[in-house]
Amino acid sequence: MRSHSSLYLFHYFALVAFFICCTLSCKKNAPLQPDNSFFETQNAAHGGDYLATYPLSDADSCIARLKAEVPSALQPWGCLSIWYHMPRSNPAVNFRLLELYEENYPHDTVFAFAQMVRGEFYVDLAKFDSAQICLRDAHDRYTQLDRPLDASDATYLMARSYVYQNNYADALQAYSEVLDLLNIHDTTFSHRRAYLYKDIAVAYERSGNKPQELSWRKKTWEADASKLDKPWRFKAGVASGLSAYYLRSDPDSSIIWTNTAIDIFKKENESSPPPPRFIYWLARAHFMKGECETALPYFLDAYQRNTNKSSLFGYYQYGLALGECYLCLGKLDSAEIYLSESLSTPDTGNLAKGYELLGEVYGKQQLYKKAWLAEKENFQLTKAKITSDRIKATADADARYQLAQKAYQIEVLESQQKITRQKNLIASLLALLSIGLLLFLYQRQRIRHQLIKQEKNVLIQEKQLLGQAKKLAETNERLKNQELLLAQKDLTETKTQLYETRDILSLKDQMIEELHLRITDANSAQRKNNDSTPDKKLISMKILTPADWGQFQKRFNEQLPGFIPKMQQDFPNLTSAETRLFLLIKLGFETSEIAETLGIARDSVWRSRHRLSKKLNLPDTNTLDAFISDF
Repeated sequence: MRSHSSLYLFHYFALVAFFICCTLSCKKNAPLQPDNSFFETQNAAHGGDYLATYPLSDADSCIARLKAEVPSALQPWGCLSIWYHMPRSNPAVNFRLLELYEENYPHDTVFAFAQMVRGEFYVDLAKFDSAQICLRDAHDRYTQLDRPLDASDATYLMARSYVYQNNYADALQAYSEVLDLLNIHDTTFSHRRAYLYKDIAVAYERSGNKPQELSWRKKTWEADASKLDKPWRFKAGVASGLSAYYLRSDPDSSIIWTNTAIDIFKKENESSPPPPRFIYWLARAHFMKGECETALPYFLDAYQRNTNKSSLFGYYQYGLALGECYLCLGKLDSAEIYLSESLSTPDTGNLAKGYELLGEVYGKQQLYKKAWLAEKENFQLTKAKITSDRIKATADADARYQLAQKAYQIEVLESQQKITRQKNLIASLLALLSIGLLLFLYQRQRIRHQLIKQEKNVLIQEKQLLGQAKKLAETNERLKNQELLLAQKDLTETKTQLYETRDILSLKDQMIEELHLRITDANSAQRKNNDSTPDKKLISMKILTPADWGQFQKRFNEQLPGFIPKMQQDFPNLTSAETRLFLLIKLGFETSEIAETLGIARDSVWRSRHRLSKKLNLPDTNTLDAFISDF
């Protein structure tokens, strides 16, 4: 997302000429100046920027001084310029200036402009309901004034608010309306068109439509930016966007594009460090390659120089990424600090990711209650994001570019295939369920007998310990004062042993759960007996590096030729980690074997199984082994 300065520059170039006309119409009886000589003279006397000397933190004082010093015919233009000089750190001051602007220089165009910038302010403050009210009012006012291009600015800002709310269908529809209007009036590649192209690419990125995102990013990169103000700044921003696009699919290309952006910046700014966002993408690319140690100093540099807190949607991404990097390096305390800080973001996707990573941190810290609460919050946020009409967003956007029909047909075919596979699985699942139930009851009975036997052994141990305690008590009576202290110490140790024995009893519930897991593994083992025996070398392999993964795929293809392409065709959205888990389960690996092969904890395997079940649209994790075995 763009910063405040770029957004205001976007509107400034579009509206400055219009407001000069507004100035002249507002002050018909005032003496008019044919040029801007007053401000040129004042700027020369005040270090080049006369309005920068105004008390910009006090809107009332600014207007009072403006009326006292500036000719009346130029006051509306001066008030507009004060608005663009004001910092955006105090919304109350900015809104007060807008009220004074409307009060002192009433005009339909003034009212429309004030509503427009109020809406923009509310969008950046994530107050979307208030933003929609102001932007709709501004759009209606400009429409009544027969100013369609100015009305399109309100549509543009509405689209940006839709993106923040994950409503990509309406966002892309609004962006398309603005683009159509620009094409009618002017096909020159201007600042408005440049920002619009970049925002359309961002909307496709967040909706998950990677082909359309790449198409728009390349279209933006190939555009003729020579007529833009500071074209190098635009080119560097586009290169940064391409770096973000290749981040997950091709980190090496992401590094190349980030360095391209940095080189473009350095050619024009030799003495200045690259912007934090460029360093941030460079760090992300190294992180995606698994080079956490290399990425950490870049993340820290970007985080420490990222001071633009007014951009809430981008500001907290830096802390989130830094926390994830510390988690990768096993520095859990640092990871917890930065991830907790990132929870202030209003972005639903980043917020869900923050809770997911916090849950992993708490799990590794053995704070299981906190981990469960974090994972629960992540699940709720992810569910809300998915149900926010994301599918409709992609379909409606593609309809504007004649791709919706094809996407819809593919979706229908995939749904039919899923339904067919589910029907074929129902009969076998019912049979397996019956067998599994019988085995469960049998194993449960065996577990009960084992627990009773263990309880008896524990009681015998308790009796023995009590007998020892009695003997110690009798011995204590016969000992002298000095020997009494030693005996009491021994008694304390004995009591500690008794407490430990009591703790053993408390573990029996955990043993029941573990035995239940063994039952599940036994069921999985029974299903695996029906499959062909994998290559012993394939089973004994470790997948710890990319080279190991490549060797594993090669052996797997030799064992089951054609399986991986079929899996990738049916489930194109699986990540590399989910693909590895899918193949290991297909080979009949147990949970402990998977953990040992991948070099991760058993708990991580169970979480990965849960995510894979959700990705495969399975009702629960218990059906995952059967589904993959029959695939």
